[in-house]
Amino acid sequence: MLELPLVLKKKYEERNMNTQKNKLMLVITVALLMIIVMPILATTIEAQTLRRQYTTYAKVTVQPEVIGIHQRAMGYAFLGNPPLPGSSMNNPYRYRNYTVWITDPDGKVETKHWDIIDDTTGCQMFSYYPEIVGQYNVTFTFGGMTITSSDTSSSSSIGDVYLASTANCTFYAQEEPIPEFPDSYPLPTEYWTRPIYGENPGWFKIASNWLGTGAPVNSNTGYGTISGTGGQAVIQRYPGDAVGSKTGHVMWTKPMQSGGVVGGENYEIDGQTFFEGSAYINRFQNPIIVAGMLIYNEPLNFASASGGDTVCVDIATGKELWRSATMPTLSFGNMRDVQDGNQHGVFPPLIATANWGRVFDAYTSYPLFNVTGVPGGTLVSGPNGEHIRYTIYNNGTNTAPSWYLCMWNSTLMWNGVGYHPGDTQNTPQINAVNGVVAANTGRRYNWIDSTTQNKSIPWRSQYPTTATNLTVVAAYYNDIMILRYGTYPTLTGQMQNVSGVVSLATTSWTYFAVNIDPESNRFGDVVWTSSSFSSPQDKTITWAGSDPVAEVFMEGIKETTQFVGYSMRTGKQLWTTEGQTTLDYFGNPSWPYAAAQSAYGRLYSLNFGGLLYCYNETNGKLLWTYGNGGPGNSTQSGLQAPGYYPGFIMGVGDDVVYIAATQHTITTPIPKGNFMRGINATTGEEIWTISDYTGTFSPLPYAMADGYSSYFNGYDNQVYTVGRGPTSLTVTAPDLSADYKQPVVIRGTVYDVSSGTKQDEQTARFAKGVAVASDACMAEWMGYIYQNKPLPANFTGVDVTIYVVDSNNNYRPIGTATTDSTGAYSLVWEPDISGTFSVTAVFQGTNGYWPSRATTAFNVMDEKVTPAPTETPPSITDTYFIPSVIGIIVAILIVGIATIFLLLRKRP
Repeated sequence: MLELPLVLKKKYEERNMNTQKNKLMLVITVALLMIIVMPILATTIEAQTLRRQYTTYAKVTVQPEVIGIHQRAMGYAFLGNPPLPGSSMNNPYRYRNYTVWITDPDGKVETKHWDIIDDTTGCQMFSYYPEIVGQYNVTFTFGGMTITSSDTSSSSSIGDVYLASTANCTFYAQEEPIPEFPDSYPLPTEYWTRPIYGENPGWFKIASNWLGTGAPVNSNTGYGTISGTGGQAVIQRYPGDAVGSKTGHVMWTKPMQSGGVVGGENYEIDGQTFFEGSAYINRFQNPIIVAGMLIYNEPLNFASASGGDTVCVDIATGKELWRSATMPTLSFGNMRDVQDGNQHGVFPPLIATANWGRVFDAYTSYPLFNVTGVPGGTLVSGPNGEHIRYTIYNNGTNTAPSWYLCMWNSTLMWNGVGYHPGDTQNTPQINAVNGVVAANTGRRYNWIDSTTQNKSIPWRSQYPTTATNLTVVAAYYNDIMILRYGTYPTLTGQMQNVSGVVSLATTSWTYFAVNIDPESNRFGDVVWTSSSFSSPQDKTITWAGSDPVAEVFMEGIKETTQFVGYSMRTGKQLWTTEGQTTLDYFGNPSWPYAAAQSAYGRLYSLNFGGLLYCYNETNGKLLWTYGNGGPGNSTQSGLQAPGYYPGFIMGVGDDVVYIAATQHTITTPIPKGNFMRGINATTGEEIWTISDYTGTFSPLPYAMADGYSSYFNGYDNQVYTVGRGPTSLTVTAPDLSADYKQPVVIRGTVYDVSSGTKQDEQTARFAKGVAVASDACMAEWMGYIYQNKPLPANFTGVDVTIYVVDSNNNYRPIGTATTDSTGAYSLVWEPDISGTFSVTAVFQGTNGYWPSRATTAFNVMDEKVTPAPTETPPSITDTYFIPSVIGIIVAILIVGIATIFLLLRKRP
């Protein structure tokens, strides 16, 4: 056996010893680490096994504690614990398993249970209506819960236990109801302005807004659609809730630029007038009314219908609130309702250019933000004022299409995300202006497809993927969308050669409807497809609107001046109207949206022939016409008929159709006798008129809200606002006491105190005030006050009723007086008793004016009483002196007679 050299052997032994030492050190180190780590691991394992337990504090109360039977009591059940870890409005982390038992005085128990509590604080509200008198016992139990991954985003909280707890309370029901605030105070009986006090929610019936032609239709009435990619053009004239004027009474006027007669003899036409804007340079385009503010663009000289300042005025007074020289042409106003856990109420109004391009604060004109990336589509309004756009998108190719239906929602620019399948704009598309950041992207979609998790839904198999010229013609929020593919015929004379036979070309079209209700099990389905309609190109057919009340949609036929109605629920053709007046060929229904308007289940049509037609949209029957004489009509229609010319529907609201005289291009001087008119939408009767020539009809030069109507008058190039005006009444009576049965004169005045009466011209002409006039002569009176027309020979004022409270405290009317053209009235009355009389003069109001009243007093002296005649007692003279004298005289006479007798006897 070979041995290593001694030196090498020693080195080997030393190395081996070091290795053993190293191994020993490693073992010691591992042992020490185990001693340190094991308790920690044991603690961690124990912590994971033994989860936290929380004591909970159930609490319940019912308010008020004493209430009348059949009144609503409100209960609040909650835990006196913090919200679950991570709980917020954006996740479902909530307390669960609440139960409330309510035991009535007879022992009957009503149980209310909630599997999950919606409120992030864990408070559950409930209502209860006690039916019998006595004490009610309430028990609330939180059944306890163990936290799972569905209850929290904190992994350390999973498995935590919230122990059950119970609380009790009582309340008492009595026979007598406790006082309650009314749901709303009564509608106003006096002149009012905004803001409307928050305790008057019922006043929504008389207050409204006009959001402009770029705004979507009201989702609660849903008439028509707005133009967009594939959409159908429409003029927004019936938002559904607009409240316009019931009178031609002028509230104020405001010049847009020089108007009326120019003056002088420098022109070939005597009495030449200034240009009023027809046909395409309308001076007053697309006015917007939000929260009582009328906002519009002023024209700039003659070359542009806009380009001047943007002006905001108070709709009731015309007072200018702000003016901007830099704001571009506006498209719409927006007022969205926000309802979430942190805030409730309508946000301050916005005004915006088309497609939300630039957005401004309506109260101040300050710029807020810019928006890009808003998709095209069919525009309607959501239930809270949001803009909804329905868009069709092909996520595939022409040969292999993959069609998606998308719903864009403007409110998601502020608080949501979502893109349709082909959307590549995943970066913010809203730019801050002036440091204000209000939103973050213009591409926001609502619907989520469970398969692809995108914000749209795929078409079902019924969708006609090979359809051409696809158009969305109408859509109603969360209900139905009506589409058309194919082509309407047009009278073009186009010919076709088929088998050697030359004939007019033929077109065809088909309608179909899609369910767009996300809660429906047929959401996204094609619910019906109409028959295929075809026609030779010997007529012109156009879309003529839709109506959710009658559930119809319509076409118009130009050459025959007819309308055709179809069922919105089946697609079947229902009716065809009779033809209209011959001259309607020139405008109605070649562009039916310019001449016809659906509202209240009726179709209204007015154009070049000068007749307003009203049809029943259920069966197509003619209900009435206005303009051709007869009950409720003051005119005869026709191009040359005095007082009535071709017309146009300006707006519909509050059961009134507002119409104006208009033509494509008017000759100057403008013919006399044009009017703005309010027509009863149900009966066709004329409500009011006022001299006006509006000029053109697009963009719409009309707006109405809060009981006012604002429009442009081409006769003097001014903006007019008409509506019910405020009045001021005075009353006087004799300052000195009247004698009993003496007639007294009670007199006073009633003046129109609308802001228009304070304008420079009116103040100079009517220094004491502008008198009020009856509704019957309002048009002539307004012409005298504002339009340089003569004092009406047939002027009639308003009635003032005089009431007294006499000295016996009896309240009674004593007569009625009528005002004259100076506003004065008087009443002669003979008081029937004495004492102090309190006098109240009352003007009850008319369509044109709000009521007013005033008081005074006078006195009647007591009646003077003449005493009955009585016998005068005899005086001393009568008693003593006069009888003595008489006696002496008688004695003398006797003595004299006797003396004479004696003398006579002594004579021989």
